[in-house]
Amino acid sequence: MNDVHAYLSRDRLKSISLLKYLQSHPEHTESFHVRGEEGEAVLVMLQVAASAYDRSTYPGARLVCFIASDGPGLTRRLLGHVPRGAPLVFKLSRAADHAVVADYFALTRTTCFHSFRLPSGCGWQAERDLVRMAPSAAGWRLFEQRGYAAEWLRRLIDGGQAFVVEAGEAGETLSVCFAFENSPGIWEVGGLATHPAARRRGLAARIVRTAFAELDARGYQGRYVVEESNGPSLALARALGLTEFLRLTHYLSA
Repeated sequence: MNDVHAYLSRDRLKSISLLKYLQSHPEHTESFHVRGEEGEAVLVMLQVAASAYDRSTYPGARLVCFIASDGPGLTRRLLGHVPRGAPLVFKLSRAADHAVVADYFALTRTTCFHSFRLPSGCGWQAERDLVRMAPSAAGWRLFEQRGYAAEWLRRLIDGGQAFVVEAGEAGETLSVCFAFENSPGIWEVGGLATHPAARRRGLAARIVRTAFAELDARGYQGRYVVEESNGPSLALARALGLTEFLRLTHYLSA
């Protein structure tokens, strides 16, 4: 296990999904590490039952398989640990890994998640009056309309692991997001919601900029993740000039 964490910790931002499940669900994960001439590689297998997203999205699957690898030969060796004959989900960030996995498993692409970070030297300044320790009543309503459970967010806020950014007009909250600790030192900006009548006024851009600037000021690395189907959020990230550093593509193997 020490070899697994040492390898993944070389680039914690790109390995955040693997590290997150190893740390939060150790009893529901298995990990394997190999070393060779190409370098090193790690396979993490998560039981679908332990992940609310995967239980809902891939109800018939048994395991989610993540791979971080320095070369295709190492990836091929890792696949010897993956069970055959069971429905699986592969979440892969490299085309070379997909090519190897596709030699052994029939894969159906399902979706892709794009990850963005703050660009180096952007010099953004947080609008501190938009940062809140907890949402207003209107902020809670916007989060709940997006399907975020109040209990989950309150627990993070109470533990000092989250804050909220709100913007509006005439004293009325019209756009919100939150930032929360995903793993030590890395916080995720999410929950972006804007009242339909207030869209295209620049409010979402203001709160996302402020969330990233606030995290930077606190010494944390920020990450913004968008599913490919969310065109407006992808467009916002690119319009803000956020740096895309990772694409995690999902494949179902029946």
